[in-house]
Amino acid sequence: MPPVTGTRGLVAYRSPTPQDALPAWQLARKTPHSDSPGPHSYARWFRDFADTSLVAAAGRDVIGFLIGYRRPDVPDTYVVLRTGVSPLLGVPALGAHLLRAAAEREIAKGARFIEAAVPPGNAAGTEACEQLARWYGAHTHREPLFPSSWSSGGDHDEILHRIGPLYGTS
Repeated sequence: MPPVTGTRGLVAYRSPTPQDALPAWQLARKTPHSDSPGPHSYARWFRDFADTSLVAAAGRDVIGFLIGYRRPDVPDTYVVLRTGVSPLLGVPALGAHLLRAAAEREIAKGARFIEAAVPPGNAAGTEACEQLARWYGAHTHREPLFPSSWSSGGDHDEILHRIGPLYGTS
């Protein structure tokens, strides 16, 4: 996906490095509906999943991230594990564009489906999934993934959004 321009200038999408962990963790802490592990977890994820994850950077500032992986048991499926974006930087639909950039990269490597667990009430996450489906003319299937009783907070079920099949560029 080509870079986009926001009020802070050009936004480029690149693979994360462990050094991006602290700003990503700080973004996650500020992102509504995000349960955030510590910065060392982000460093480990960015080290281990750099080929399947992205950060959005404006200059040297990380303004968004997406951690994803391919499901070992369903290799044509790309799973979005965690995202975070800074909504105050003048980049409209940054989360949706980050998702699209990740999807394009994974489709080029053979993915045909994208899965993301979105909690109820996360309108931005739901809209990003719906936008991705529209870009590709694909279907979105929704179903409960994990019940609220499985989480420590116990306040909501995780809803799986499965988008696809996806082919070619959007």
